[in-house]
Parts: sequence; structure tokens; C-alpha cells
Amino acid sequence: MNLLSGMEKFGFSMDGELDILADEKPKKGDAAGAKTAAPVVKQETDFVIDKKVRCPVCDKEFPIKAVLATKLKRLEPDFDLRPNYEHIDKIKYDFLSCPNCGFSALDTTFSKIDTARVKLIRAEFCPSFKPQPNETLPETYSYDYSVEKFKLALICTMKKKAKMSEKAYVCLKIAWLRRAQLKELEQDKEADPKVIEMVKKEYEGFYSQAYEGFMKAISSETPPYCGMASEAVDFMLANMSMHYKKYDAAMKLVARLIQSPSTSRKLKDKCVDLKDEITEKVAAAKAAAANQE
Repeated sequence: MNLLSGMEKFGFSMDGELDILADEKPKKGDAAGAKTAAPVVKQETDFVIDKKVRCPVCDKEFPIKAVLATKLKRLEPDFDLRPNYEHIDKIKYDFLSCPNCGFSALDTTFSKIDTARVKLIRAEFCPSFKPQPNETLPETYSYDYSVEKFKLALICTMKKKAKMSEKAYVCLKIAWLRRAQLKELEQDKEADPKVIEMVKKEYEGFYSQAYEGFMKAISSETPPYCGMASEAVDFMLANMSMHYKKYDAAMKLVARLIQSPSTSRKLKDKCVDLKDEITEKVAAAKAAAANQE
């Protein structure tokens, strides 16, 4: 029986039996083709597009490379909550930098500058900046290119007297970029040892600045800290404290998170695991000290 009989009056000749799954079934020869088809390897260029942005300081438009967030696949973050994505390091694109007047900032704060700080940038930063109106954007941002722009953003945060949390966050982004670059260089047998040493020093220097800056911010500012929730910053700082073997500071931050009613259950579970890790590290440190005596 033809279930669609009678549709001829509308111009549709529906011969044969109805099968709504017909389009989903593989056709003859498709199976063999599927076996030989090469897998599609995605490149960084597949995740970036060209856009234009207007600078709030000089009111001129300039081109940028922007990441297509809808295409991103998030991976497991680093111990200090550094976000990771498949096929692309999005942090390389987390800035905006005007080649005309030089104003640079995190992409989340670039357009949020007030009139008073615009005047500060124009007076304290722009006169020293060498305009680069003919700058050609690379197809994708390299680590060195992005770090250079983030450094301009850091100078701008200091010149416009930004909050400590914003300065610290810019330092953290630079440190994260240098750490990722360091991993790449250490896997490259032909990498210049001097370059590796420079990248390592910058990573350690900016990471230290970020740590000290955020520790200052949580005691002098009200959250959110440059757009980050206090719980996320506390957890990040607890892990950074572990990196510097400041176990007392790490334990205080973890205890505060566990006791806070605003901390999610998922984060509390992570804090319990981190607390156990801190306890083990402290015990190991004490044992090592005892053995040296």
C-alpha cells in the first residue's frame, strides 16, 4: 500500500512504499568509499575569522583575528584553571591591540574603558607609541606575536591605573602563553637553548607577578576579579600556592572554599582532593627536613 497515495493532485508522484529512513541508509558503494575516505584534520585556521574592531581611544577601525567560539571543543584545564581547547590555543587571541594609537587590552575589557582612563591613555601611553597602521596580520597568531601584544596591554593597564586584578590577569595570560610555548620548544630537538631559557624566565617572572597581584586583589577588591568569580580565583590561587610550596596559604584558601555556602559541590570535591594533596606535601616536606638534620 502506498501511504502517500492521493498526493498527485498536489503535483507529487510518490511511487513505491513509504520509507522515511531511506535517506539515512547507505547507498551501494558508500561503504567502500567510507573506508577509504581520509579523516579530516582540522587546522588552527579553521577556528579563526577576520573581523574589524573600533578603538575606543582613537576611534579608528582595525582588523583582528577572532576565534569562532561555537566551534571550540574544551579540554581538561591545567592545574591552575588554564583553559585548553582542541586544535587551537584560544588564549593567543584573548587581546585587542590598536595599531594606530597602541591601546591594547584583554578582549573582555577593551571596549569598557571610561572617559577618565581614555584621557590617561592618550596622555601617558599614546605619545610614546610608534603607530603601525600598515601592520599585516598573520594568518594565525604565534606565541611571540601574542605575548608582544599582551605586553602592550600590560603597559596600558599600568598607564590607565587599572585595578590590580586586571594587571594580574594580563600577567597570568602571558605566563600561560609562555608555558604552552615552553612545552612546544622542549619537544623540538632543534630549538635554540637560549630561546628556551628566555621563555622559561618570562614564564616564571610573569607567573610570579600574577600570583602576587591576585593575592593582593582578593584582599583589596570586591569580586568579581576582572570578570572571574571569587571561588574560581581562590581555587586557582590555592593551586598556584602549591606551585610555590606555600602550603599554609594554599590550605587557608581551600578551607575557605570548603566552608563557603556559595561554593558548588563539584568545586568542594576538588578542594577536598587538593586538601589531601597539600597534607601529603606538608608531611613529605617535614620528613625530608627531618632526614637532613
